Amino acid sequence: PLCAANIDNEWIPSCPTHLKPVVGIKFDTLQQGISFYENYARLSGFDTRLYSTKKRKSDGKISLKYCVCNKEGFRETPRLQSNCKKKRPITRMGCNARITLKLINDQDNYIIFSFHEGHTHPLTTPNSAHHTKQSRNLTLAHKKYIMDNSRANIGATKSYRLMKEHVGGYQNMAASVTDFKNFQRDIRKHIRGKDAQMLIENFKRKQQMCSSFFFKYEVDDKQHLIRIFWADAIGRKNYASFGDVVSFDTTFSMNEYCMVFAPFTGVDNSKSCVTFAAALLYREDTESFVWLFEAFRDAMSACDPTCIITDQDPAMKIAIERVFDSSTTRHRLCMWHIMKKVPEKVGPTLAQNEDFMSEFCNCVWSKHTEPEEFDELWNSILEKYDLMNNTWLEHMFQIRQTGSHPTIGTCLCLEL
Repeated sequence: PLCAANIDNEWIPSCPTHLKPVVGIKFDTLQQGISFYENYARLSGFDTRLYSTKKRKSDGKISLKYCVCNKEGFRETPRLQSNCKKKRPITRMGCNARITLKLINDQDNYIIFSFHEGHTHPLTTPNSAHHTKQSRNLTLAHKKYIMDNSRANIGATKSYRLMKEHVGGYQNMAASVTDFKNFQRDIRKHIRGKDAQMLIENFKRKQQMCSSFFFKYEVDDKQHLIRIFWADAIGRKNYASFGDVVSFDTTFSMNEYCMVFAPFTGVDNSKSCVTFAAALLYREDTESFVWLFEAFRDAMSACDPTCIITDQDPAMKIAIERVFDSSTTRHRLCMWHIMKKVPEKVGPTLAQNEDFMSEFCNCVWSKHTEPEEFDELWNSILEKYDLMNNTWLEHMFQIRQTGSHPTIGTCLCLEL
């Protein structure tokens, strides 16, 4: 047990006799001696750190090595000043517990030259022994678990809590949440500046394993990745089966490099969402969209969709007209994006009017309304709520009438 007796104002660890350091014990190497003291510290309930070293002048070999309790000595005064940017807790308490390992002159072995057993502070209790440094060791299983979770966008703290449930409690973790955070920090530091190249290499390996995996990318003059497109075998197969109507959306959040995620999605026979392909774009301009749509056509063997649905980005409209044949591919606007703008365009008063929103939604979302019926219902709502002079609503009605983007009241878009 990790109990201790207070003798002469010092705490003496309770430890099995055969594991306790004794002056004169011999070790084959210096590391064996250090490991022996660290194991004793783990069982006794305190942490250690390596202290000063003395070397022989003749050959430079270590002649004396001091291993001390981590609470040995006192902190330097400047670190305790109130103007420090980051205040550190006081952990040094002038503890004298230590061991001295000495090199045997005529051999390469080391012996315990001196040993001070008593501590000037209470030792760790059995219930909290797993928090000591000697008891914590980030294993390969821990690291693999953190990396797998990071791919699923799960942070270090949540990974720590999830693993606690797997192993049955914090006492079985053999690591702290700080260890998890530090490892994730080290991973990010390692890949910073190389993550784009790692992504390309990963895609190349996927392409070698599966010839149906398609990807394409471009870099700028400074060799910075500015756009990348990819489609795996499943996505391409889904497109062959359900690619009549494609939804293209760039309204997702950007990553830390301000690159927007742009997926190509559709709907299968079960009305479940399926992904055909995806891309990362640094700029949302016409040039980028033209490059992206051409890459999409290359991946899908130049088989154009019957309908492509986007938001009201003018750069997308121009790119679609350049890449796709208007006689075979119709461009439609996404109803969800349009309806999301309604509260802003009609004003806060009508946006909070439940009757108006209900009537407007019933008019727009009904897929059983004939075009003539829709026109009458639309005009009646605008007259009833004094919206005849609303320029945005007038524009939306006009682009429907011209047939260039017939979204409002179109069954095809409503199904999506």
